Amino acid sequence: MHSLQKFLLLIALFSSTVAFGQLTADPEDRREQGKDPLRTQTPEGRPLPFSQRLRFGGGINNLRFGNPFSIGVSPVIAYQTTERLLLGVGGTYAYTRYKAISNTGATVPFQTYNQYGGRVFAMYEFIPSILPNLYLHGEVENSSISVRNDQSGATGNYSLTAPLLGLTYSQPISGRFGINLTALYNLNYNQNQAVAQAIYGSPLVIRLSFF
Repeated sequence: MHSLQKFLLLIALFSSTVAFGQLTADPEDRREQGKDPLRTQTPEGRPLPFSQRLRFGGGINNLRFGNPFSIGVSPVIAYQTTERLLLGVGGTYAYTRYKAISNTGATVPFQTYNQYGGRVFAMYEFIPSILPNLYLHGEVENSSISVRNDQSGATGNYSLTAPLLGLTYSQPISGRFGINLTALYNLNYNQNQAVAQAIYGSPLVIRLSFF
């Protein structure tokens, strides 16, 4: 587990470094001609090479304070398939500390959750002439969760699959980098499932990411 955490941290650091480097490197920028930058072509109309269609980044997710307390990171690699379609993959790590509420007044120990997972997603800019940079967003996230009872030391392992649908608004900073605000609905959320309640909190998932 420790090696996986280090690996995810290295991916996040690498992605962030590349993403910030893209802030000043935008060879497709056509703003000087009063036009929007092209995402898959050069200004002369030639297809961009594979490497120039890639977007690297990530974000902080599962951020909650109180009970539960939760924080996570999610590195992302995305590919600009067409001018309007973006496909991507990402990793996920989240730490959660949660204390269930007892109806009987009995003392309930804290539990620690370590979530490791991956996701695939698609974003489609569906009404660019009316609301540019607004995307339909669909993804599937699969997670493995290790749960530890802080009092007894007992552990358990679970898995969750979450199909998510919603919208992303992307504010471009360069041709291959933007700030993204995402609101998704978890179609597989079960409020009676303790692990899902601790990890997601509700069927609504809000994310802020950079890629």
